[in-house]
Amino acid sequence: MLAMLLVPVMTFAEDPGGKISKRKVSAIVSQYRGKQGVEVIDIGRVGTALIKGIASIADGNDKDTREALTALKGLKGLTLFSYEDAGPEIKQKINGKLEKMLKGVDLLMEAKDEGETMRIYGNYSEKTGKVSDVALFSPTEGTFIFLVGSFNLDDISKATAK
Repeated sequence: MLAMLLVPVMTFAEDPGGKISKRKVSAIVSQYRGKQGVEVIDIGRVGTALIKGIASIADGNDKDTREALTALKGLKGLTLFSYEDAGPEIKQKINGKLEKMLKGVDLLMEAKDEGETMRIYGNYSEKTGKVSDVALFSPTEGTFIFLVGSFNLDDISKATAK
């Protein structure tokens, strides 16, 4: 009887929910990687540093580029998970798993246009004013983008204000 009472407590302690993490995203992505109609691009810490370096060299004098680079200076990794071309059954399963994972995560923004929905989630800290581990999710388009890192909301606002 004691064991039955402790199982929910232990489960909560292992995974409190309400946070998105690379581990959770990787678990879902790995289930569908290689399936027909599913594309995955993972860029780690070195790859993102290289991309930011190239962008700063290519157009480092442009104000918009500088603002974008400032907004993304905390980027440490990126996962692009596209399943737009997957069959309807796989698409529905993936959407269900992603929605379950994102339940309780801070919804930062939602936009709807012509029947398409884009939601942006992240782990927001009121103390620091930063958001970490940001997910862009469009269930209607079959797209999930996960940005690993910590980002200042003021910098993001400046970069996207145009």
